[in-house]
Amino acid sequence: MKRTSVAPFTLILLCSLISWASSTSAQFIPGLAPTELENLGDGLYAFRAGGYRNIFLVTSEGVIVTDPLSSDKAKILREQIFTITDQPVKFVAYSHSHWDHVSGGQIFKDEGAKVVAQERCATNIKETPHPDVVPPDITFKEKYSIKLGDHSLDMHYFGPSHDDCMVVMIAKPANMLFVVDIGSVPKGWFMEYNPTMPDDNLHNMPQFLRATEALMAREGVETVVSGHLALDIGDDGSMIPAASTGPAKAIGDKALFWEMLFAFVRDEMERGASVYEAPDRILADKQFQNEFVDKIRSGFEPDEMWILLRRVASYIETGR
Repeated sequence: MKRTSVAPFTLILLCSLISWASSTSAQFIPGLAPTELENLGDGLYAFRAGGYRNIFLVTSEGVIVTDPLSSDKAKILREQIFTITDQPVKFVAYSHSHWDHVSGGQIFKDEGAKVVAQERCATNIKETPHPDVVPPDITFKEKYSIKLGDHSLDMHYFGPSHDDCMVVMIAKPANMLFVVDIGSVPKGWFMEYNPTMPDDNLHNMPQFLRATEALMAREGVETVVSGHLALDIGDDGSMIPAASTGPAKAIGDKALFWEMLFAFVRDEMERGASVYEAPDRILADKQFQNEFVDKIRSGFEPDEMWILLRRVASYIETGR
């Protein structure tokens, strides 16, 4: 098996242009504040700490917070909320069950907040507990709406994806979609930051994203808020922060990414390639280069894509 070498600069560029799961991603931008509070309008705010972002809703009857991120970050978040309102946090909504997003909720639980999550998250947290992760008080199967005053946070589950309990959320009346990990804005077409994707259910990723796209169309949602800081390259070649929000099209772009990736792997395996042979054959395919690689705007890394292709081939071999 022939493998290409990883060019250090290319790898750095890749990691810079995607939505990192690392809280240190902000270090690539000299002078960027470690935390940021952004008013998105209609009582909706975005809070960033390092490379992580969540949203919260301020209402006349209390505050709805999404992923607390960590105990340290949640303390800073609580201080930021106090600069806006003295209303208590009534609800904490989990986007999924991964520790790097849902740790730190105890500070809100102590003031009476109830934690809401998709029902499989409760199982995950019970089976793999973490001392800083508060189990949910309220669980649901497909949809749950947290309502306070004239605001709501609508949580939607479309099956397993990045986690088996991941949801997307629509904050109203701002009517913006909050999405974590599976879609980066404003660029929906990008390489995965970790091609091994250890807890991802790849077989349902296109369907999950298309269901999210259909939801946005039904609800008239035009703006997506990203759960991570995305980095971009400025005109002078320096790293700059991408906007926290992007167009709804980013979700459809990411769905197309997965649909095309699965199609290329299936076609190659139908031509007789094994799971071991398919990645090399696909990477050498001019059609793959023209139709897929060229859509990745920057930072394509062959070694990383080889791993992802191998992962997809393994799914297809098992019938998923």
